Amino acid sequence: MCRFSMDTLTIYQRVLQTVEYFLKNAAHLTINELKDFDPSIEELAKNLRTLATILGSLASSGYDDEDMAINALQCCLELEKLAQIVQDEQEDELEELFLRLEMHVKAPIK
Repeated sequence: MCRFSMDTLTIYQRVLQTVEYFLKNAAHLTINELKDFDPSIEELAKNLRTLATILGSLASSGYDDEDMAINALQCCLELEKLAQIVQDEQEDELEELFLRLEMHVKAPIK
């Protein structure tokens, strides 16, 4: 039996699928290649933040929904950090940030 509404689950899955797709296509790229990523990391983070905000608004039906909303927001925050790292050309921090993003994508759905 599903303990969360289908709307929240669908939005959450969309956020995770987008981040997972980004990771598969960008985790191996250099700073310069990430600067040219299309859509830009900033744009991706902005769009996912919109979804995470909607998810947060819908997440009033219980703990599981709120947990998904928090994880979606954390994905957005990590993408925003990544955008800053790329802008500042801090290549030494890329691997750790990609690992944190991957951790959020693999968070179990309860």
